[in-house]
Amino acid sequence: MSVTKPTFCRICEPNCPMLADINDQGEVETLRPNPEHPYGGTACHKGLSFLDVHRDPDRLNYPLRRKNSRQEAEGDFERISWDRALSECSAKLKAILDEHGPNAIAVYMGNPIAFNSRLATYYSEFLHLTRSIMVFGATSQDVSNKSIGSIAIYGSFAMMVPDIENTEYLLCLGANPRVSKWTIASAPNDALKVLENINRRGGKVRFVNPRKIESSTPSTGETLLIKPDTDVYFLAAVLHELEKNGGFDQDTIARMGSNIEGLKAFIADYPADKVADVTGLQAEEIKAVAAEIAAAKSAAVYMSTGVNQGRQGLLAFWLGEMISFVTGNFGRAGGSYKPTSYTNKYRPVRLNGQSVETSVGPIFHPKPLTYGVAPGALMADLAKNGDIKALVTFNGNPLLTVGGEGRMREGFKNLELMVTLDIAPNATAEISDYVLPATDFLEREDTNHFTEGLQTGTPYVQYTDAMAQPKAERRDDWWIISKITEGMGLKPKSDGDGFEYVNKILAASEVSVDDLKAAPQHTVQLPEGERSDVFERCLKHDDGKVNCCPPEFAEAGLFDRCKNIFESLQSEPEGTLKLISLRTPYMHNSWMANIQRFRRGGQSVNPLNICAADALAKDLLDGDRVRVFNENGSIETRVLINDD
Repeated sequence: MSVTKPTFCRICEPNCPMLADINDQGEVETLRPNPEHPYGGTACHKGLSFLDVHRDPDRLNYPLRRKNSRQEAEGDFERISWDRALSECSAKLKAILDEHGPNAIAVYMGNPIAFNSRLATYYSEFLHLTRSIMVFGATSQDVSNKSIGSIAIYGSFAMMVPDIENTEYLLCLGANPRVSKWTIASAPNDALKVLENINRRGGKVRFVNPRKIESSTPSTGETLLIKPDTDVYFLAAVLHELEKNGGFDQDTIARMGSNIEGLKAFIADYPADKVADVTGLQAEEIKAVAAEIAAAKSAAVYMSTGVNQGRQGLLAFWLGEMISFVTGNFGRAGGSYKPTSYTNKYRPVRLNGQSVETSVGPIFHPKPLTYGVAPGALMADLAKNGDIKALVTFNGNPLLTVGGEGRMREGFKNLELMVTLDIAPNATAEISDYVLPATDFLEREDTNHFTEGLQTGTPYVQYTDAMAQPKAERRDDWWIISKITEGMGLKPKSDGDGFEYVNKILAASEVSVDDLKAAPQHTVQLPEGERSDVFERCLKHDDGKVNCCPPEFAEAGLFDRCKNIFESLQSEPEGTLKLISLRTPYMHNSWMANIQRFRRGGQSVNPLNICAADALAKDLLDGDRVRVFNENGSIETRVLINDD
């Protein structure tokens, strides 16, 4: 008998509610939005197209073991049993651990681990039991500035989110919510409507981006076209104007801030008139933004990967947080805050945590270890130099997604063992020793684990059944790593269904997975709480205050580097071309790469978008083949003339 079940998407942070129509054979026939979900949600075409990923003929179905040497570029694999795969992986990892110590084992987390509640907890247990701090992941490529910045500013891992449903003014940098929704913020409702609603209630949205983004419309707000990678100077100038014109909330700063003089000294070097040429913005435009923030009843600053991935993402994040704090918008309705979470309290985290000496210098991790990853770009040298002997990759493709594929290939050849867990083969799997087939999100039970403390609307926790039985010999990846850990003699805790650790987290809110299963739509609302409780819950420095100028920034040379980069930008030759990334509605990281409906027409290649004037100067026409190069390498693609 056919049935319809509630579930939710696990491609990005909103976890949009969906319905799965399941036929008599237990196969999912369609995915569609769930209008009955109590807290809204508008699933986009990416989530609704996930059946194409689920049915991909390239899916991994059986454990595979490489027969030939990894010195050969093309792998020759054979199918083996699960018992053999698990026992061999366990034995080899145990031998490396015993001979070389915990930090000889490295792990890499791809983006999907964030949306897989049981894998996230059992992966953490694997790290705890092996005691390795050689932890790498996609977060070091797109969001480490926010995690490290939050620890430095607040003394905890409590990354703040903008109160977009209530704000009167939104400054949105390096983000394109209409295309990719929100990052490190969970807002399941239609991003364009959320932005339009700010204007409807008399507010204003300002986008800051090197291109006119799809989110910028007459009904949302205009885009200030900034030169790439100069956001830090724009934000410093906005703060400079706010301070000069009395826009700092002196009472809040005196009561809840420390090291404010360090912030003032930094921004003093970057007035609007000085940064205008470097940023490509008129001084009057920068001053107008500062005046608008000062005049708004509430204001929020939101930045995403376009800034995070820049050379100075950490300083830019710091300055964005400072705009919220010094104007009194931190912990205010419509400002920035930390939504209710399952645990609802944040433990102190320190930057001066664990470290390990390596051939490339010391690698530092915050304390506790679970709050940080090392830069993925270091893996090539650490593998080449013998610091790491084994690499276990969870749903990721570091060979291609971390910069420097050639160096990574050479470094990985020196590893004694590579194990990849994934749903489909990729370039990293191709050079691995073992490739283990995992379930996709339709084939496993789950909770919306990653959205804890990120939900900008009504906070809730949700459970989903598996919508389909796993095909062939696919297994849940929490089970795979649990069995490998057991095989190493390390004994992780397991309650049979893998929800042991998830239930411990939920217990702080007096909720269990069984409660979620019994609830309507498998969903339980969490108490919303007061915006101002962010001060008590999240500020974990010894003095209980916001650190307005963390001393670690100057100690690491970031302020001097900031000046040096500014001077180099001032002297940059006229007409220098800058390459920026472009996320389209047809791609989300590398997840959707095999969906053929997204690879049609102009989307069949990843083109070089270039404006007509620059194309003319280079004698280029639409569709021309072109080589794009700099000192780091080159790539060939086709031209797409685009005046955005």
